[in-house]
Amino acid sequence: MSTTPESALGTRSSSASVVSYESGTSSILPLQQKAPADDMDRLSPLLEDDPKNFDLLAPVEAGSGSTYSLELRSEQLFSKEHLQAIFNDAPSLLRFISFLSAARPKSVPILIYYLDALKAIRAINYANAVAEALEHLEDHEFTENPARPTVNAILEDKARQAFEVLIRDDLPAFITHVFIQVVSVSIRKRITGSLPPLLREASEGLAEVFCLSDPSRTDNPIIFASEEFHRTTQYGVGYAIGRNCRFLQGPRTSPHSIARLREAIREGKETSELILNYRRDGSPFMNLLMLAPLLDSRGELRYFIGAQVDVSGLVKDATDLDAFRTMLQKQDENPSSADEAKDEFRELCEMFNNAELDTVRRYGGSMHREHLEEPDDASLYHQPRLLLKDPTNSDVDKPISQTPIKPEYRLSRVYKHYLLLRPAPSLRILFTSPSLRVPGILQSRFLDRIGGSLRVRHSLAEALADGTRGVTARVRWLTSAAPRLEGERTDEGRPRWIHCTPLLGKSGAVGVWMVILVDDEKGSEPRRRFRPAPPVANEIRRRPNTSRTSSPEGFITEDSGEDFNPQSNRFSLPNGFLKRPAIEMLRRPGSAMSEQRSFRIGTPTTEPSINSFALV
Repeated sequence: MSTTPESALGTRSSSASVVSYESGTSSILPLQQKAPADDMDRLSPLLEDDPKNFDLLAPVEAGSGSTYSLELRSEQLFSKEHLQAIFNDAPSLLRFISFLSAARPKSVPILIYYLDALKAIRAINYANAVAEALEHLEDHEFTENPARPTVNAILEDKARQAFEVLIRDDLPAFITHVFIQVVSVSIRKRITGSLPPLLREASEGLAEVFCLSDPSRTDNPIIFASEEFHRTTQYGVGYAIGRNCRFLQGPRTSPHSIARLREAIREGKETSELILNYRRDGSPFMNLLMLAPLLDSRGELRYFIGAQVDVSGLVKDATDLDAFRTMLQKQDENPSSADEAKDEFRELCEMFNNAELDTVRRYGGSMHREHLEEPDDASLYHQPRLLLKDPTNSDVDKPISQTPIKPEYRLSRVYKHYLLLRPAPSLRILFTSPSLRVPGILQSRFLDRIGGSLRVRHSLAEALADGTRGVTARVRWLTSAAPRLEGERTDEGRPRWIHCTPLLGKSGAVGVWMVILVDDEKGSEPRRRFRPAPPVANEIRRRPNTSRTSSPEGFITEDSGEDFNPQSNRFSLPNGFLKRPAIEMLRRPGSAMSEQRSFRIGTPTTEPSINSFALV
């Protein structure tokens, strides 16, 4: 495997599938030099003893900080400096705490332990600063020797270990959660076709990088993968199929990420991980990986499905990571500059919670001010101030309920609903996401769940049978199977987009279809079961002084002059007359209106049926 220098590392945005390489120079040094000025057309070989003659690219200038390295950026992303920057930025810290409370409640005690330990250390530092400021007093020998500073090495070690746990487990989970939110929006727009025209070409490959592995085989090898997986990783079918996906790991892949993935596979759990992987040419890319187990009808683990999204562009731009972006800006401006100097008391005060701050407001400075006894009702000035609290900004040290993990934590805003199908002609549903797992769906025909137009169902069947490309369609998803649809069209079913990607085996044939279902945000309006009422002929819109006789059905019983309202499909009649919708008159076989309507649309028969114009 060849390695790529840092100056030519490929960069790739989250919504792109094409790698773009940045090189330190675009020109190649000449292998020959021109002769002296008197003979400019003659070329002479370069001296062999000059080391520069063997350079194919201009060397990178020493000390130039313009070279971008994704490997270095990955280390910065998961570094202690990043977590410290989060703690120094109040909005980012509140976001981090909210994430832990909702998605990782077991990590909240670790966070509280670290903050309390850090508060104790800062209190010791403040006490040492006060003791150091004690001055020597004449005629008092006990003040000659300064007090020795207090050091609690055990407490500092405990705080350090708690901080390392947060860096190892919770910081990567938080970053993964942030990128999931960003990627989900792009993938949803990619599937539904709502991306701007300028971004459609760059979004090719999103939601199409999948691989399927078999844990029952030795070393859990890949058995099927999509074409976009091979194009993204640059590993062909002959190399990737039959191997464990660890061939994507490289020298700077985090061992903690590998350990978490290994544990999830061993326990058969769903997980998401942001991991540094490498292509075949050695160029790194940040892989946002969703790993989910596939269970059969008995609940037994059969396979694992992996969905990958290249988020190298998000990492480079520090998208939606405000504290990380601020940290990078400070390092770029002056890497050696330190943060604003803070005294020990300010550092301690920053650790106070609301209860401690309230105590300081009430009793702070009591030893240094004159206390006047006054009646409680002597003045409104001494009444307690009204405190308005935001219920969402609760203190960290308050007990937090063990709330279940929100579905937005995983890569589920897009991959929440998915199916895996056998290839044509079967097209039976083999596995589903937990959200679609209902009795009877496994081993049922996929096309029996497609409502709406029969033309869409037939076109979808032809595309899945062809298997040479992916398929995206807007359909009506039926909750129960319908082998045969009544009529030419039905509006039954939930409007959804389906995004079908074929996963190929070693022979190149389709082994399984990966189908993603995305709810259609525009399809939430009430569905119409009937077509709009047809227009009424002009000759019957207005009939003044028309005499009608009573009929057994009781349509109209008296002479009247009625006006037809096309908006309400009703005739306006004087008081005392029975009103009937015009659509009911049209539906009555043999009526005058029915015969006129049939003639108007060119129907030769004189006995039109209700199905000719009313029902869908």
